[in-house]
Amino acid sequence: MGSRDYTDAVNSALDRLRATGFYLDHFFANHGPMAAEALAKLGFCEEVDGWVENNIQHRNYPPLPTPTEPITNWQAALGDRERGGDWVELFRRELAEAPWREVLQDWWPRLLPGCMGSLTHGLIRTAHAVRSVREAARPSKLQIDELARALGFWATSFQPLQNEPGGDGDLDDAAVDRALSELTAEYAGHYTATMPSFPVPLIHTITAPAAMRLLLADVPAELHAASLRTITEVNREVFSAFGGQRLARKPVELDTDHTFSDLAGEALELGDEHAIKLCEAAMRENALRQDPRYLGAASAAIDLIRRRLGPQGVT
Repeated sequence: MGSRDYTDAVNSALDRLRATGFYLDHFFANHGPMAAEALAKLGFCEEVDGWVENNIQHRNYPPLPTPTEPITNWQAALGDRERGGDWVELFRRELAEAPWREVLQDWWPRLLPGCMGSLTHGLIRTAHAVRSVREAARPSKLQIDELARALGFWATSFQPLQNEPGGDGDLDDAAVDRALSELTAEYAGHYTATMPSFPVPLIHTITAPAAMRLLLADVPAELHAASLRTITEVNREVFSAFGGQRLARKPVELDTDHTFSDLAGEALELGDEHAIKLCEAAMRENALRQDPRYLGAASAAIDLIRRRLGPQGVT
């Protein structure tokens, strides 16, 4: 093990990724900052730089959109992909003027209804950025700017749900925690049962609620139940859209001798962003409440991604 720590690795990755924008080829979300942070969290701090350089080399990342004019009506600008640069500038200003938790809490009820956008990547990128900032004794300018970019991405990709979230209104924090564990474990089980021929979309039914849990630590308690209801409906809609895919031609054989440490090493070797992010999220959820479905989903996803896409496949 080297001397580099988590925060050093994250800052180095963000510095290398600063020229990249929201998307890969204007469609797929840029996973670089998220996966680099997850790699550092998995303990691969010394490997982050090499992974980032390889990722940049094999991905076509357009730059951030150029700002056009300040956002004066935020409701009208939500979901407007042409205003991405303006959204980032808005959050840069707000984060320069107020503590980051205050900004997150102010915008949470505004952004929450649109967390389906870009297949939940605004929510997920914000969670990785918040964890990075939260764990730093003194967050760097790069870390704060990544939070501005993440929130800006969430705002510009805002997409309302098709259906109103349902469920119980009165839940305490312990009940919300239990429900999130049940949700991530349930959809981890769905993933291994479905074995989708295109392995990526259903991964978000695990990583998105896991990201929601990361963020709720800094969200007012009175918003936790509504947040749970929202992410539950998100999962229903994602699974409705992608859960009917045909099965992979050859079933994945789950290796019961595998550990999360084994899978983390495989994800790093594969180099795929979703494999890395799912492995870290599944490990984190399993640490809170052990369930073999987490290990099974991570193992299946790595195998399916390796089989379909190879180490440099676009996901």
